[in-house]
Amino acid sequence: MITEKDLDVLYYITPIKYRTMLDGDFDPNAQENLEKEEKLEELLYKSSLNELIATIIKVFKKKYANPMPVWSSIVEYERNTKKENSKREDIKNLKFDFKYGVKKIFGGDTEYLDNLFLEFTVPFSGLKTIVKNALQGKQFTETTHNGKTVFTIDDSPILKIEITDTTFQMFIDKDSFIDYGQ
Repeated sequence: MITEKDLDVLYYITPIKYRTMLDGDFDPNAQENLEKEEKLEELLYKSSLNELIATIIKVFKKKYANPMPVWSSIVEYERNTKKENSKREDIKNLKFDFKYGVKKIFGGDTEYLDNLFLEFTVPFSGLKTIVKNALQGKQFTETTHNGKTVFTIDDSPILKIEITDTTFQMFIDKDSFIDYGQ
């Protein structure tokens, strides 16, 4: 089971004085955070599909989270082809869509997670309930049309979530980006 404490590392902001290697300073929390990220990646990889989806929603619903530990827990990345493949047998296709368009503290354009898409190997009948439960505490509207349910979330980094019986897609508000200084 993934706990709130396991997720804390997704919100760690590297202090500004440790963000440039030119000064030679090293963040004293870096090694501990790396271990926490690796533990979280393992938990997410081994979690049920229900828990994975709920956790993805939970980490983004209040505050933009560092998406990289989530990405690396389920994505096998081929550098030569730049193709993302699923590490999990219950996810057939996936796409973490990173886009440029946000500024880092020290300036310069950087990437943020714009949206992520998961396609399951078999239909997932309880997905609507999982999404609703994970969104508890947030105001949202739900509409269904032609087999697609869309949840539009108020006051959240998550703009909307679109689901079918075999897909999950979550869209992130670019303006919610936080520079964690990775």
